Amino acid sequence: MKSVYIPVGSVTGTATAVAQRVAEVLTESGHQVVVDKQPSIAAMTAQGFDAVLIITATTGQGDIPDNLLPFYLSLGEQMPLQNGKPFGVIALGDSSYMNFCGGGEKMEERFFELQGQAPVPKVTIDATETITPDEDALFWLQEWVEKVLN
Repeated sequence: MKSVYIPVGSVTGTATAVAQRVAEVLTESGHQVVVDKQPSIAAMTAQGFDAVLIITATTGQGDIPDNLLPFYLSLGEQMPLQNGKPFGVIALGDSSYMNFCGGGEKMEERFFELQGQAPVPKVTIDATETITPDEDALFWLQEWVEKVLN
């Protein structure tokens, strides 16, 4: 089985709930999972994770939540190359705002800059269309697991 690092960017707790549900499903499938609400490069690289799965909300004008921002900035400063390591992004947002899911888009772009590989394009979950984002993420997760962890 594989190990997955899940950095979480949350404002109201919704992204955290999604991360916990995703981690539960991955753990039940036998994978090792670390959900990190204060992510760091050191935590991401220390255990040699097989994949990274970013789960983030969007705040402000398409911004990354405050708890995830230091990780994002550190990635840009230190540039820890991922050398083709797989990653995925579950982006949460509200389509009634400009820059819908901008936090997830920025994280995806950063991991592409670091030469990460996204076998499955990021998924966007719209708060105006669902009240169960934690369950909605599971359909995308199934495809991501098949392409990344099997």
